[in-house]
Amino acid sequence: MTSTEATAPPRPATAAQAVIVGLLSMLIMVIDGYDMGAMPIVVPHLAPLWGVQPATFGLALSAVVIGLGLGAFLLAPLGDRFGRRVTTVASLAVISLATIGTGLATTPGALFWWRLLTGIGLGACLPNVLAILAQIIPAERRASAMTIVSCGIPIGAAGAGAVVPWLTRAHGWQAAFFAPGVLMLVMTLVVALYLSRIPLPATAPQPVRAWTDIPIFAPLRRGLVLRTAIFCGLFCFNALSMYAITSWLPTVLKRAGFTFENASLLAAIVQLGGLLGGLLLATQIDRHRTIAALLAGYGLVALALVSLTFVAPGFAGWGLILLLIGMGVGGAHIALPAVAANIYPATMLSAGIGLAVTVARLGAVAGSMAGAALIGANVSSGGFFLALLVPVGLCAFCVLAFAAARLANGPSEQALAEGAPAEQALAG
Repeated sequence: MTSTEATAPPRPATAAQAVIVGLLSMLIMVIDGYDMGAMPIVVPHLAPLWGVQPATFGLALSAVVIGLGLGAFLLAPLGDRFGRRVTTVASLAVISLATIGTGLATTPGALFWWRLLTGIGLGACLPNVLAILAQIIPAERRASAMTIVSCGIPIGAAGAGAVVPWLTRAHGWQAAFFAPGVLMLVMTLVVALYLSRIPLPATAPQPVRAWTDIPIFAPLRRGLVLRTAIFCGLFCFNALSMYAITSWLPTVLKRAGFTFENASLLAAIVQLGGLLGGLLLATQIDRHRTIAALLAGYGLVALALVSLTFVAPGFAGWGLILLLIGMGVGGAHIALPAVAANIYPATMLSAGIGLAVTVARLGAVAGSMAGAALIGANVSSGGFFLALLVPVGLCAFCVLAFAAARLANGPSEQALAEGAPAEQALAG
């Protein structure tokens, strides 16, 4: 922890400071989302340019996901001990340099290592950005603010689809990474200068007396381990559901008879549903209706998946159903980090979010692989959607387990820290 944070003044951040930090955080997320979305778009252009098959870039495409999990688990918790300002600024610098380095790569192997480093930086940065935001935003608006900021990632990824082709045609594929890398360097300087002026509540860590006092293992302390397991399980199964849908939906829709253009539009509708659902869910988290809102969302997703088996394929009908699926699954994926602010005390918030993000990466990989197995088995579109009832049902089970754990364990450490009853953390 830095001395600045250890001696932070008791006065809270002003509303103007909170808004500016929120906007800076949102911009960081947009740039990071663009960075993650740019590589898949560049590959079809880069493969013939380098004279290799597109499949050669498989490791490079997965490197960010691998690095994000490593960074979230190993490095993000350092923010709880050494200071979230320092960790955020350092990780932003790593992302900037690694993104510029991606544009300097000349082989698929070099791309893998630069993308892996980019992912490690992202994994360290994102949990700490959200933790800083959670510290300075009033509790009644915390979930909404964290969710709005998290929406920057899909917005940036979507924006890559428009910006990357233009930069590539005008200045070569390298410009698709040089431009955001330089912009991120500027952002690093701005964030470093501005965050030093923001008063953060003191979060002095406890001395290390046991293995659970090590930052990365702090969420596994006695009294928190059950909630951590349930939260990570929920994040994992939700990511499994989401990535199974987003990775293979265009293929499933094509098999159902949709044209390439309509399949692409329907896939975009799912992403739009995620943004809308995330914002809606955040308002319910702020009103202490987390369990009820999540259960309602997963119940709606289950009904929507079943309805796709008997509703005739059509753009309007399936578009509405897929919008609802996106709102439930994609919305939860965006809003779930805000739940961590109501589970963990401030001293381990970065570690809690980082651990959940790491486990969610495993779910993301499993979702893509499960979808590939279903496609490889030539299941019908209806069979594909029915299979997704399994992870969605497991998500609902985790939410119910949250309710049971709350009643069984009494006030959580976070609730005691804030002087609030446990029911306010995950109220149903």
